Amino acid sequence: MNLRQLQIFQAVMQTGSMSAAARLMSITPSAVSRIISHAELQLGYNLFTRTRSGLIPTAAADILFSESAAIYSKLAELKKIAANLRQEEQRVRLAASPAISHELLPAFLERHLRLYPGVDIEVRTLHSDQFAQAILERTVDFALGFFAQTHPKLTCAPIASGPLYAVATRALWQRAERAKPGNRLSFFTQVPVIEMLGTDPMQSLVEELVFSLGAEGGPRSTGLAVQSAPLALELVRRGLGWTIVDFVTAQSLDSRGEVALELHELHDLPAIPLYAYYATASPPGRNAERMLEMLRAQFQPTETICLASVAEG
Repeated sequence: MNLRQLQIFQAVMQTGSMSAAARLMSITPSAVSRIISHAELQLGYNLFTRTRSGLIPTAAADILFSESAAIYSKLAELKKIAANLRQEEQRVRLAASPAISHELLPAFLERHLRLYPGVDIEVRTLHSDQFAQAILERTVDFALGFFAQTHPKLTCAPIASGPLYAVATRALWQRAERAKPGNRLSFFTQVPVIEMLGTDPMQSLVEELVFSLGAEGGPRSTGLAVQSAPLALELVRRGLGWTIVDFVTAQSLDSRGEVALELHELHDLPAIPLYAYYATASPPGRNAERMLEMLRAQFQPTETICLASVAEG
C-alpha cells in the first residue's frame, strides 16, 4: 500500500463512504473507488464489503486502519511543515508568552521594523506548554519565554536574566510599612495573593517566597488564578491582592495611573532567565537570528543592573 492509497483508505475509514472521502480529498468518487480497488488487488484481500446500505470494513481493514493511524498523522504533520517552509525566506515568525508579547515586544518590534522594513514579522501569543508544538511544526521560527523547556528536540538559548518583583498598590505598601517597619515584605504573607494558573513556574516561586518568610500555612488565597501578568496587575490595581512579576514586566510597569503600583525586588529568590527556544535540528535562519541578536543587545549587563536597582518608592 503506497502513501496515496493510505491517504484514501484513511479518508474512507474516517468518513464511512467513498463519496464523503472524495469530498474530503477533493477528488471524484470514481477516483476513490479505483484507488481502493487497486489497493485491494495489490494486498490480495478485500478492505470493504460493498452492500446496498454502504461500505462495511473487513477485519483486515480495521487492523490496517489502527496500525496506519500514526503514519497518516505523521504524513499530515510533514505536509504542514513543508507548507510552512515556503514562508520562511523573508519572514520571521515568533511566539512569546503573554507578558513578553504585551510588555517587551511592542517597542522592540517598532525598532526592528525601522531597521529592516523588508522583513515581514508574525507574532503569536502562546503559553509555554504550547511552544514545543508550534516550533516543531515550524509554525514559528522561535519562541520567547521564561524558565527552561525540557523537550528533547528543543534548544534553550539564554537572552537575558533579571530579578523577580513583588507588586502591590502604594497604599498596601504603606500599610505594610506601618505594620512591619523594616520588613515590609513579611506583611504580605497575610495578604491575598493573585496566583498563576496551573503549572506556571511562577506559582512555585510564590510558594518559595512565602516559605522563606516563615509564614505558617502559606499565603491567603484570593481564589483567583490567572495566566498572564497584565491581568494579575490589573487585579492588584483593583485592590484584590498582590502578585509576583518578572523583570520584563517590571521594567515596563507604568504606575502613573489612578492607582499607583510599587515594586519590591525579591533578593531572596534567584534571577530568572529569558530564553529563546528553537528546534535543535533546524536553528533560526538569518533574519530570525538577527532579531535574536537585537534582543540580546537590548539586555546588556548595564541595562540589567539598572533594572535591578528599581526603588521601592
